This record gives sequence, structure tokens and C-alpha cells, in this order.
Amino acid sequence: MKSQHPFEPFIPTNANKLIIGTIPPPRFCSTPNDLHNDDVNFYYGSKDNYFWPLLAETFHEHFEFKNDKASVDQRKAFLEKLNIGITDIIDSCVHSDNSAKDNDLRDIVRKDIKSLLSKHPLIDNLIYTSEFVKKQMNNLFQTYHSINPKNPKQQSIKIGDRIYKANILYSPSPLGLLNLGDDGTEKRKKQYRDVLVGPVRPWRFESTGSEISIHLHNDN
Repeated sequence: MKSQHPFEPFIPTNANKLIIGTIPPPRFCSTPNDLHNDDVNFYYGSKDNYFWPLLAETFHEHFEFKNDKASVDQRKAFLEKLNIGITDIIDSCVHSDNSAKDNDLRDIVRKDIKSLLSKHPLIDNLIYTSEFVKKQMNNLFQTYHSINPKNPKQQSIKIGDRIYKANILYSPSPLGLLNLGDDGTEKRKKQYRDVLVGPVRPWRFESTGSEISIHLHNDN
């Protein structure tokens, strides 16, 4: 059975980053949907997905995990605060054996990401939630990504006449920690913070006569 993506892209007016995922699990895509009480009817809203719990831990936020409008509005407000949009690359597909795994998606029809980006010219940084999204972007635009040799998770892609930064997040699932070493939890939290709001620079001191100002910078 064909699954149709249930959500419109959510992109705040001043968004300069765009999170791109794949497609929600089958129960989100059915009409009517068949959500659990602790699912949230929004991107990465499955009760089994660790994306929002990881963001809550990383940014010391509190998110409700309920199938109600308030839980959706919380997430939208968080994204607006950080000037981050969110969408998925798949518009429709078949979930083979009713599986939500990326490798079980068939007959994929992709969203028109190019038109979406043209409507939001402030966006210059794409954030992929998996390597699978990168592969879909390569197929969609018949191109490839340039990779930072010092950090393979930092890449770039040319779309039309613009070059976009592209960051690939570590998987938010518990299995995503397997190859990150003993400090994997902190490494993943740091990557999410750096990618979503920019790495924190060291303290900078400015002297203005008898006063000293201290600034802590984010590279946005």
C-alpha cells in the first residue's frame, strides 16, 4: 500500500537551516492515522524515535510526548527559536512489510526540495538525519557531495547556482552510539548542538576604558 507523507514542510520565516529526514512510519501515513497516545503528530513524532528526547537532553528543553496539539506546538516553537525548518525528502513510497526502516522503502517519490529552497533563500545549511537522506539528495539532483576530509559528517552540495552546507547527524537511536566510543553520548550531543546552533567559541574579552566585556560566541 502506498504511503503518502502526512505533513507539510515546517519552515519559520527566518529559517537558515533545514532538517531533512525520510518519511514517518506507516501508522502516521494512513488515513485516518493510527497513532499511539504517546506519539506526537509531527516530524520524528514516533514514540520509538529518540530525536526529540535527544534534543531535549542536549538543549535542556522539556517536550511533552502526547498525541495532542500542545506537543506539536512545543516542537514548532523550539524550531522557530533556533530558526530551523524541517521537512522530509520522500513525498510517497511503499513501506515494505509495514516497516519504517529506510532500507525497506520502495517506489520512492521525492519532494521538490529545489522549489522549497528557492522559496526560502535564507536557508544555507542542510541537516540530514541519515546517510540515506544524502543518497536520496544525490539521486534527486543527479550530483554528489563534497566531503570535508577532516570531518566526513561535514559536506556540501551544489543545487542550481548555490552551494549549501550539508551536515549528517549521528543516528539518534541507541544503536547510533555503537561506533562512537566510550564518550559517544557526549560526542553526539556536542554534534547536535554544534550543527543546530553553531559551535561555541572560547571566551573573548573586550576592554572599553575601565570596563571589560565578556562575550561567548556561537558560529551561526
